[in-house]
Amino acid sequence: MTPIQNEIYKALEAMGDKSKFTDAVLAKKLRELTKIEGKKKAVIALADLMPALDQCAANGKIFAVTVTSANDLLIERAESPKEIPLENKQRRQRHEKSQALFTNGDLETKGGKGGGKPGKGTEKKRTERKSMDVLGIYGED
Repeated sequence: MTPIQNEIYKALEAMGDKSKFTDAVLAKKLRELTKIEGKKKAVIALADLMPALDQCAANGKIFAVTVTSANDLLIERAESPKEIPLENKQRRQRHEKSQALFTNGDLETKGGKGGGKPGKGTEKKRTERKSMDVLGIYGED
């Protein structure tokens, strides 16, 4: 499992006895545990969630995932794992392309405004105002 999948697994374990929650609630718990300060609107990728759910199932906690009509993931405790229909899975993956996702890079920076160009904001916003000495160039007659 990748580092982000391990953190998702820890967030699932930290959810405790909650029987039903959305991926937004899980993402909030993930931000809280990993102390990621940015990406308030980031969602968890389905490809990262599934291995974490498989790890939970191996430890006895079985969750079923449903894709809602708003493309949210509804995660609930179940007796047996439930397969997501292919159409719903593809619809969610198309939705993820337009969303900010949690990545392994987020775990490395851990908070703050990461990324960006180095040195941004250090350059001057305006150039200095210079006046031309027209009389000095063309001379006086």
